[in-house]
Amino acid sequence: MISIIIPTLNESKNILKFVKNLKFLKFKYELIFVDDDSSDNSNQIFKEIKNNKINFIIRKAKKKDLSKSVLLGIDKSRYDNVMIMDCDLQHSLKDANKMKSIFFENKLDLIIGSRFLKKKYFGNIFFIRSMFSLFFIFVINIIFVKKTTDPLSGFFICKKAIIINNKKKFFSRGYKILFDIIYNTNSNIKIKDIQINFKNRAGGKSKLSLKIILIFLTQIIYSKMR
Repeated sequence: MISIIIPTLNESKNILKFVKNLKFLKFKYELIFVDDDSSDNSNQIFKEIKNNKINFIIRKAKKKDLSKSVLLGIDKSRYDNVMIMDCDLQHSLKDANKMKSIFFENKLDLIIGSRFLKKKYFGNIFFIRSMFSLFFIFVINIIFVKKTTDPLSGFFICKKAIIINNKKKFFSRGYKILFDIIYNTNSNIKIKDIQINFKNRAGGKSKLSLKIILIFLTQIIYSKMR
């Protein structure tokens, strides 16, 4: 069984579409939406969903923060393994099935849905965003020992104990919780990448901003100096 953690912020256009697609999952799960106190009608949509496998948490805080939302969801989860993915349908639930199978068959600690294992860009996603991600991955691989083709991915499965036991070492801010798991644990964790089919957002707007980029740069410095 896997606890699926979905951090959300103003994803009202995507929540019901995501829930409808849960029929494609082929494993037992609980799903926890952790909403960063959205200003749209996400909260009302959550209340209307009737599914005993789905739980909702509203994170009340002045500062929006995906990493803190993910960690809150993990703290509330029941199972020993957690899957993190987005609500905007850029991550495929068919890929989730494949990742789950490989994760358990290979007795992994962490499996990452990589956008760049076999591809050099996102395909139908605009070119500039691809180049932005690839540039940061290039910088990361210079500063740190390369452990994955996509340390910026938001789609992965990890043993919960690794996160719980190491989270005090995490930067724990911003939008790149996977980076913390890879580079701010002392564990010699067993990692595998698989290529995913990364899609366009179903609706809503990307959260990428200059502020988020600066926070991530601070996270890189923190991790290098820790």
